[in-house]
Amino acid sequence: MVLKKCILALEDGKVFEGFSCGADTESTGEIVFNTAVFGYQEIVTDPATAKQLICFAHPHVGDCGFNNQDFQSGAIQATGLFFKEYSKRYSNWRADGSMQDQIVKDNVVAMEGFDTRALIKHIRENGTQKAIVSTKDFDVESLKSKLAKVVANDKQDLVKTVTCKEKYSLNENGKKQKIAIIDYGCPKSFIDTFTSQDYKVTVFPATATADEILKECLQGIFLSSGPGYAANSSYAIDTVKQIIQKCPDMPVFAIGFGSQVLALANGAKVVKHKIGHRGANYPVRDINTNKIAITSQNNGYYTDKNSIEQNENLQVTHINLYDGTVAGFANKKGNNFAVEFYPSLDSDETGYLFKNFFDMVEKNA
Repeated sequence: MVLKKCILALEDGKVFEGFSCGADTESTGEIVFNTAVFGYQEIVTDPATAKQLICFAHPHVGDCGFNNQDFQSGAIQATGLFFKEYSKRYSNWRADGSMQDQIVKDNVVAMEGFDTRALIKHIRENGTQKAIVSTKDFDVESLKSKLAKVVANDKQDLVKTVTCKEKYSLNENGKKQKIAIIDYGCPKSFIDTFTSQDYKVTVFPATATADEILKECLQGIFLSSGPGYAANSSYAIDTVKQIIQKCPDMPVFAIGFGSQVLALANGAKVVKHKIGHRGANYPVRDINTNKIAITSQNNGYYTDKNSIEQNENLQVTHINLYDGTVAGFANKKGNNFAVEFYPSLDSDETGYLFKNFFDMVEKNA
């Protein structure tokens, strides 16, 4: 079999060459890396990876294939995938097909057979940046010219590309209270968390106004994760600002992109990471309990600690132990709180966050 060439060119001029294991196409985005050793299907179908070119640190990817249950959205959201070695065979009792089949179906470019360690080291030293990957154009100068015209992810409003188009309801006959999810690119797993606990759920597009949301007679609001820099989504910030002003007792739980929105709505500052936190192995300390959790993360931004400490309404609740950045914060009342990482209700380490939110929702009934 003849292997087709693939080339990756970074904004700073660095070039990597390998072989295609995906669609015969060309795409652009922000080059990042992910340190997870499992959960590849969940990662690449998470809407928070929109416009990301993801290099996986683990050398072998694809062993488990894809299944119909673990999609976090309807398709692969990342615009490019990079592996040291893609596994040509998959073996898992839950698998419905190969990862490569889905990559090709969703017209995503993928590259293997090159030194992914060198790429990750380059990103660590030089930061995330714009990049272009192609199986069609191998002229470096041509690729650089195309890349120069691309708008960087941190200058785009990516949320509008992944949010739902109109509101919809789930589990309308649920026996528990009604919760709103503001969909900035909400993974399926978070929606399932609420419906599995028998809450009535209404999902709103990111462009919904505060009045449209609050007229639903809600007992809690969840601000979902999503892609990009929240400062470019001013409509989302304005909506949350109005919600917390009009309903100061409303429980609000924010994750990932949603935490950016909540921070900016409260007047705090959001800063871009040099390389981001993307993987399943980030240690986070809960300041109140001093307990440490190993967390899954997919974020390129964090809330500036000084801007929280200088804000009379906010307090830091979680710290990332790798770099000391803020991993969570809350208002002084405690009913509005946010974390940068992805908690799971089933986790002994992070499930308490959902349980705390559920307790607040019950008390707000």
